[in-house]
Amino acid sequence: MMKRTTLLLIILALSHLPIRSQHYITPGIGFSGAFYQSEGLDRFKTSYNSVYNPYLAKYMQGLGQVVGLRGEIGYRRIERFGIAVLVGMQNYVSNDLAQFQNGETRKFELKTKSLFLEGEIGYTHNNLFINGVCTFFFNRKLSLKSTYSNPITNEDITNKALNGTYKGDTSISVDLGIAAGIYRDPVILIAKATYPIFTAGGSSVLEDNKLEKIENHTNVFPDDYRAYLLSEPYSGIASNIDGLKISLTVAFAIPL
Repeated sequence: MMKRTTLLLIILALSHLPIRSQHYITPGIGFSGAFYQSEGLDRFKTSYNSVYNPYLAKYMQGLGQVVGLRGEIGYRRIERFGIAVLVGMQNYVSNDLAQFQNGETRKFELKTKSLFLEGEIGYTHNNLFINGVCTFFFNRKLSLKSTYSNPITNEDITNKALNGTYKGDTSISVDLGIAAGIYRDPVILIAKATYPIFTAGGSSVLEDNKLEKIENHTNVFPDDYRAYLLSEPYSGIASNIDGLKISLTVAFAIPL
């Protein structure tokens, strides 16, 4: 009788122990890709290829597809109705070039760096979750570097008007999207897709504001290369370059 009573007391005590925490700190890192949309970039590519069509061995392909790294840390609650709040850093880079028949090349490098604050809310079932996502990007910096060189002689040709690093005012943007993830202690694997609903910079253009370029009126990166060459009016490439983003992140769940 005493043994049964003792066993019953142990079972009752265990039944009242705290359930394993579902609240986690989640540092993570991942890869991300984006498909940028920019009428200015598309127009520049088309006009540049058109102007130099007879002389090109390789045409510009465009800077719309970018890849990068994502680092984050945050809080995640994995329960039936889960939430997450994350902060982190995201960068993207894309490269393109046009190669002339004499071997000389015009190279372009588009970079975007930003910090972000992200919120998720959704439904969890058997350690699988589907969440809605809202991401606020801030301190967003965008640059487009243009250089001209001769790879055969390994010479950078600096006296070209289009050379420079052109920067844009794209300080903030907001994305909405969806995240799907799986939790297998202690790892959380998350796939995410978001699309911008607002990106600042639509009223500004990419510029290299070195004094020499301002004096030569070559400080604005052209959206129409033919007009640029002929000194005709052109708008410049707007700074609000943005688009669909897809990421895959591995995070480690540290119980609270």
